[in-house]
Amino acid sequence: MEIHYNGERKWYFLSAVSEGTHDEWTVRHILVHLGLFSGITRLREDVTAFHVRQDIVLPSQEITSFYSRRPDGVAFDDKNKHCVFLEFTCPMDSVTFSDEGDWADVKELEKNERYGMHIYFIKYLSAFMGDLGTTQANFTVLARGSLEKNHFPDRLYLLRLTNSKARDKIRVLTV
Repeated sequence: MEIHYNGERKWYFLSAVSEGTHDEWTVRHILVHLGLFSGITRLREDVTAFHVRQDIVLPSQEITSFYSRRPDGVAFDDKNKHCVFLEFTCPMDSVTFSDEGDWADVKELEKNERYGMHIYFIKYLSAFMGDLGTTQANFTVLARGSLEKNHFPDRLYLLRLTNSKARDKIRVLTV
């Protein structure tokens, strides 16, 4: 965990440290934390307006589903106004290639597609406050070989974890 010069934690990672303290934040919880939530009625209006601007009409159930979606994890750097959606995937041992391409590439696209609109929505809502730098980092865990050596440390670097020893320690504990 990197620390700011004043000693405060730079990143907050919501996680499951035990069964009793398992945090699964929905997009609505993330919006509350970012200061972009002003009530459920307003949120439903914002989700509807956001989609209408893109010529998409959502039924009521899909509006609720949109802000109820839960990424695998989320990390916040409140000082620098940055939020990262975290997605974790275990590799599929039996499938490495298909008609759609390499399994890892296909899974990466699926993960990006799953939360792409949500990240765009947060940028849309935060445009008047200054962009909150919302991004997504996908990790393949419990993998051996090229995924472990290349992608995982690079994704940690995207979280601004610049200390290579810290990145390596996290990789060893996770992969």
